[in-house]
Amino acid sequence: CGGSGSMQVDAKPQSHSFRYSLSYPSIGQCIIINNKNFDRRTGMNVRNGTDVDAGNVMKVFGKLGYKVKVYNDQTVDQIKHVLTTASKEDHSRSASFVCVLLSHGDHGVFFGTDASIELKSLTSLFRGDRCNSLVGKPKLFFIQACRGTDLDGGIEADSSSDGSSTRIPVEADFLYAYSTAPGYYSWRNTQTGSW
Repeated sequence: CGGSGSMQVDAKPQSHSFRYSLSYPSIGQCIIINNKNFDRRTGMNVRNGTDVDAGNVMKVFGKLGYKVKVYNDQTVDQIKHVLTTASKEDHSRSASFVCVLLSHGDHGVFFGTDASIELKSLTSLFRGDRCNSLVGKPKLFFIQACRGTDLDGGIEADSSSDGSSTRIPVEADFLYAYSTAPGYYSWRNTQTGSW
């Protein structure tokens, strides 16, 4: 994390393109599941502030040209219905699909207003073998939910020009990109490299 040496990488251009085509009549749809209030029996607190997040997401994806649909306070069955319906739609005239999930969460699970569901069971609805009209197109899932119980107390960042200090998460500025989805083997081609 502090070496001064330079690194050179010899990357040969591949014969296939790694760019997604946006040459479709529509950029696509953006589904927002915004859970704020929960069944009393779950013991989960109200998620104050989630409406601000949902509003900001609506504005951003609306400005990007997405057809935005918002579903507030959805049970697990309602979430499954919304996403199953979306996965069965014809996306052949769309360049992409976006889903934003705002709720409580834990390791690998997302909460409806009544119970939890594995995230993989929701995202897998859009796999190529289940949603053919999105094959070769980006399927973006943004999840605003806990993934465990560890707390990030933050750290003081460098002072700004006005002398005030800012506190940022200790895990800020990371982008985690995995070669495969959770639970799957990571494939590697010995001739052309990983895919």
